[in-house]
Amino acid sequence: MKGDLYFVEATPYQASTIRSIDKIFYYGDTKFQNVLIAHTPTLGTFLALDKQVQSSEADYFIYHEALVHPCMAALKNPKRALIIGGGEGSTAVELLKHKNVVIDWVEIDGEVVDLCKKFLPFALRHDDKRVNLMIDDGIKFIKKTKHKYDFIIGDVIEPYMNPIAETIYNEEFARLVNSKLTDQGMYITLAWGKENGKWTNTPRPSYLTKVFPIVRAINFYMPAFSLDFMLTIASKKIDPSKLDAGTIARAIAPIRKKMKFYNEKTHQELFGSQSYNKK
Repeated sequence: MKGDLYFVEATPYQASTIRSIDKIFYYGDTKFQNVLIAHTPTLGTFLALDKQVQSSEADYFIYHEALVHPCMAALKNPKRALIIGGGEGSTAVELLKHKNVVIDWVEIDGEVVDLCKKFLPFALRHDDKRVNLMIDDGIKFIKKTKHKYDFIIGDVIEPYMNPIAETIYNEEFARLVNSKLTDQGMYITLAWGKENGKWTNTPRPSYLTKVFPIVRAINFYMPAFSLDFMLTIASKKIDPSKLDAGTIARAIAPIRKKMKFYNEKTHQELFGSQSYNKK
């Protein structure tokens, strides 16, 4: 793996290699998955789960800012958010930029959280009183919680990678999420759905359109993956694709200097290039 050896990254559609790994911080198996945290000159320090890169120092901010801020800019005074997954803690870091939000963070693999806190420079590496971290199964938690959330984030691995993730990308779970959202509530997750028995990356997964009146996609390029990446937003009332630049600018004004990727211009680009967002 180190030096002249290659780490293979595989998806159903693409195989690539990561070369010149010059430092391995951790390699091993947790109860749930294989974990690699290593460093290369091009990616910096990166996290790979089950032989697929999840985030890297070079471009983690693109994914995580796109995951959090387009929805947060659209919400009116959000008070509580729920993260399901998000083992490295970067999603929580982005949410914490918004001062008045309390965060429930549910991650099934506590070993990954600890490893990332120790080795990933862009992870949530400190305790914060606004973050309630619970090592638990996301489905079990959402069934039992009494809270209502303005924003729920499904930051879990692709469904084809691990059978555990399959339970997130279906209508039953979408209805659970819907029941735990406030009237203005929004849900974001990877744009995967099962069509004709096969997993496919789609802007409007059918399991979400059966549950939510508004379903939109955002698309952006991730250099670490060498491909375009797609997220799906499901909403009860708010259509984030219709936000104007002024509204976004006002919403992010207090945190603009803390962001590297997201602003009112990139918001429009995330939605604007995708004609299939329109219902």
